[in-house]
Amino acid sequence: MKIKAEHLQHLKTEIEPILLKYDRLIEEYETGQFPRSEKVQDLQKRFCFDLLHGAGLSRWVSDNLYPYMNDSHIYTALKAVCPTIERRF
Repeated sequence: MKIKAEHLQHLKTEIEPILLKYDRLIEEYETGQFPRSEKVQDLQKRFCFDLLHGAGLSRWVSDNLYPYMNDSHIYTALKAVCPTIERRF
């Protein structure tokens, strides 16, 4: 994985509270109860990047990760800190 250890830890630290605060979030994504769910092709990717944005990390990613990573690298890092979900819709 290309991400620096401290950046991976920051992602984890910022995303975990979102998952704890919204205890039904995984179920909602797995059952398609989120905006534009009918258009999603890669549910895991959508879930990971929605968590990233929901945690308010867009600016931080631009400032800290994009200088040395691309979206593919960021997604790999997100998969390491986000729960795996399964499409049930």
